[in-house]
Amino acid sequence: MNEQLSSQHALICETILQQIERGLFATQSKRLPSERELSEIFNASRLTVKDALQQLEIQGIIYRKERRGWFLV
Repeated sequence: MNEQLSSQHALICETILQQIERGLFATQSKRLPSERELSEIFNASRLTVKDALQQLEIQGIIYRKERRGWFLV
């Protein structure tokens, strides 16, 4: 089960990273969709999505503003 979650987590990270590279979030605000929206898009739990987003934050690609959401660096 953990391996399945790990692969789903990796897939979400990779997909979001590809979307960033394609300029999908190159808006004025540079805001990513909410964790809830992403969990619906990826058909995953919010915890799995949050873990993926935190991994991208560790890599310095995005950052989080408390109660505001996730943004591109």
